[in-house]
Amino acid sequence: MKHQLLKAKRVSNNLTQKEMADRIGISCKAYNFKENGKTQFDLKEILKIVGFLKLDYKDVNEIFLII
Repeated sequence: MKHQLLKAKRVSNNLTQKEMADRIGISCKAYNFKENGKTQFDLKEILKIVGFLKLDYKDVNEIFLII
C-alpha cells in the first residue's frame, strides 16, 4: 500500500484522519495505524474510502495494489 498517496488524497479532499475514521466506522487510532501501514484496511473499509475520496481504478490500484 502506498501510504503517502492515500494521505495526499485525503488531505486534498480536506479530510482529517478523524473524519475518515468516522466515515468508515473505525477509531481514529485504528485509521492512523492503517494509513501509516501498521495494519491493513479490510475490503469494506477500502470500498468506503474509494467512495468518499472518489478514487478511480488507477488510484485504487496504485494506493491499495489491487490487481
